[in-house]
Amino acid sequence: MAKRVDRYSRLIAWLKVLLPLTALALLSTMFLLSRSVDPTNTIPFADTEVQERLRTQQITGPVFAGTTDAGDQISVSASVVRPGTAGSERPEADNLVGQINLNEGGQIKLTAKSGELDTAGEVVVFRGSVVIENSEGYVIRTEHLRSSLSRIEADTLSSVSATSPLGDLQAGKMQLRSDPESEGVQMVFTNGVKLIYRPKQTDR
Repeated sequence: MAKRVDRYSRLIAWLKVLLPLTALALLSTMFLLSRSVDPTNTIPFADTEVQERLRTQQITGPVFAGTTDAGDQISVSASVVRPGTAGSERPEADNLVGQINLNEGGQIKLTAKSGELDTAGEVVVFRGSVVIENSEGYVIRTEHLRSSLSRIEADTLSSVSATSPLGDLQAGKMQLRSDPESEGVQMVFTNGVKLIYRPKQTDR
């Protein structure tokens, strides 16, 4: 009986030594494994992208929309909008797209590589490869256009070239206005207008 008690006491004494050592070994293994994981690898952004987001404030994919008093719907979207630089207080935008859905059923679309948005002044400026298309088949190209966000009113700030059902056209300026009398929208070309008339071919 005394031998059994002595063996049991020895077993308890060994376990008191082995269990803490085993726990210490497990903790050391976990610590070494945690050091092998680079926490920066879990960040889904490159360092340059993170620094850029911290350095500048920007809005991705904004959409501005409204309705004129006549019921025409105006919307402007961009891929990115950033605060203006020192030379301009207006926010700058990339890949601008404007769309006007006329109450009478027509449509006008405006696109540009870049521009400026002034929501307080209700003005948007399109810059760089500006294209204006309407549902009547007109395609007008220019480099600079200013448009209202609250009414049908736009002016080119550079010369224009256009293709239309009538033919090819060049002008120093184009104005887009809503006509209160006819309740329609007019495109007015001025400043040295040149038209190459191309009549439609009729089947005989």
